[in-house]
Amino acid sequence: MLSRRNLLCATAMAPLLTACATDLGRFGDVPLAALAAQRGVPAASYVVLKAGRAGAQERVSCCPVPDAPGGDPVFQAASLTKPVVAFAALQLSKGGQLDLNAPVSRYLPDGYAHRQNPFARSAAPRFDHVPPATLSRIPVACLLNHSSGLPNWTDGPLSPAFEPGQRWSYSGEGYVLLQAVLSAVAGQSFDALMDSLVFGPLHMRDSRMRLTNDIRNRVVDGHSWWAGKVRFDMVEANAAASLHTTAADYARLMAALVSDESLLSLSLTNRVSVDAGLGLFWGSGWGIEQAEGGPYLWQWGNNPGFRAFAMVSTTSGDGFVMLTNSDKGMALAAPLARMAVPANHGVFRFPMLG
Repeated sequence: MLSRRNLLCATAMAPLLTACATDLGRFGDVPLAALAAQRGVPAASYVVLKAGRAGAQERVSCCPVPDAPGGDPVFQAASLTKPVVAFAALQLSKGGQLDLNAPVSRYLPDGYAHRQNPFARSAAPRFDHVPPATLSRIPVACLLNHSSGLPNWTDGPLSPAFEPGQRWSYSGEGYVLLQAVLSAVAGQSFDALMDSLVFGPLHMRDSRMRLTNDIRNRVVDGHSWWAGKVRFDMVEANAAASLHTTAADYARLMAALVSDESLLSLSLTNRVSVDAGLGLFWGSGWGIEQAEGGPYLWQWGNNPGFRAFAMVSTTSGDGFVMLTNSDKGMALAAPLARMAVPANHGVFRFPMLG
């Protein structure tokens, strides 16, 4: 068995799935393990929250996979990184150290060294300088709610494509710029900041902002529909995409957020419309969905070989987090939502989820 934490692995071995189907949650008439096998998802881990507390459900793999040495398996969480970084930013705002309405230039008065190739491990880093005049146009809040005008990623010079605050446009670059702001405010490295503000206080012992040697042997391989087994090992902290974590740890973050009224209120501020027809907006760090039982905070993750999803009701505290090691793992998110937070969720019709 892999762990005591809602871990499941699926293969195309129909007899094995049939034998263990009664041990796993059912989604409609289909056991989750069978659904994962049908979709080609080798492994997934999830935790359900009820009334703001991580559920006590225990799930184990029904497939012959090796133990994770030293603890629970660790997944690459992709863009589920962003709400964790937002949690740190809102903590600094709550403490009066960070003004969300201030321009970025207040905290980076000499400008910003933008790395153009953050995911190219074998290539020499390439940088351009974003001047203070450009940063003066971007309020910190626009980095959190994806209205900065900055692209998702660029391998050229960084600048806003439209006036910040005008509209929503998803931006990983905005969160990496936020990373520089937070380090400047705290006067410490980003890794140290996240440890002191988030991972330490919330007892997220299995979470790292980059791949480190102490968790390397516990990180599951990703699986791509076109390239097979892949590793997306991010050895440098990246506020948009580099989090390595477990579902149990991420559930601790979600529980801490919904139990803190001031942080929850800040998460819902400065919201900008994403898709009004689907009831989707973006606030300070999270997507916001207006649906029955909500509003809901949500975020999806998409890195090569990994998919992830998290959602929680701001009124009931019910929700879930799901981590998978497959490009096809998002197929499990809607069934989990039907179990954990049943409602007509427009977010699962959002084109960016694929």
